[in-house]
Amino acid sequence: MKNIPFMSFRLQAYIISLALVLLSLVSLFYKGLNLGLDFTGGSVLEVKFEKKVDLAQVRKTLQELGYTHFQVQDTAGGSIIVKLRLGDTVEKAMDGLKKLSPYELVRSETVGGVITSELRRKAFWAVLVALGGILVYIGYRFEFIWGLGAILALLHDVLIVLGAYSLTGREVNLDVVAALLIVAGYSVSDTVVVFDRIRENMRIRKATALREIIDLSVNQTLSRTLMTSLTTLLVSLTLFLFGGPALSNIMFAFVVGVIVGTFSSVFVASAIAFDIRSRFKEKAVQSTS
Repeated sequence: MKNIPFMSFRLQAYIISLALVLLSLVSLFYKGLNLGLDFTGGSVLEVKFEKKVDLAQVRKTLQELGYTHFQVQDTAGGSIIVKLRLGDTVEKAMDGLKKLSPYELVRSETVGGVITSELRRKAFWAVLVALGGILVYIGYRFEFIWGLGAILALLHDVLIVLGAYSLTGREVNLDVVAALLIVAGYSVSDTVVVFDRIRENMRIRKATALREIIDLSVNQTLSRTLMTSLTTLLVSLTLFLFGGPALSNIMFAFVVGVIVGTFSSVFVASAIAFDIRSRFKEKAVQSTS
């Protein structure tokens, strides 16, 4: 079994994490997020071509027409749905699509700001409720301080993934929000495995210092963490590279999230909980003396 002194590297880990979080915050503040149609509103066209037309052809046509933000998807009925950002000219898109094949316009509608603001509010509350539930669960199963460490590590992961979307200019839509929540759950489950081993070792090795117990526990779960992360990363990376534009955008959250989540589970979550716990104990000793 390896005996890597992870706690000795926590200062370096904090520096790396702080740098990534600050970079993400600066990008989010100055550049912002490239919000998709789910959040900005726009026009929805559903057309049914007389001849078979691939989604790739539709995307290429829209790009050649100068559209930069759009979504294209097919339906079970054989029609194709095109979503354009609010303010983009619908008529130009309709004329351009006619060059591919004559089509029947099934529907044309506009998604307004009222609906999009409601979606933004629901997405915000979904993330908030998920974080609150995780804090309550870990706080109940372990201690509040360990739950706080897990939540801080989780916020660290989510912020960096959002920062990556901001830096790369990738579109953020409801699918990406769902991917973020899945990444958050993946990261927490990995952290809980480490915390569970720490708790078990604290019960068995009562005379051992907490710092040594954390190092031991992380080493004991390291092979499981790396194997799970590598297999998930391999699948996510494959879909990211070969899954097409829509799937690639979602898989980007998994690729970045798995890497950052593994780093935080090994180096950040336990270290934060340890430092918070040590600080509380130090203050308790000072108050009693």
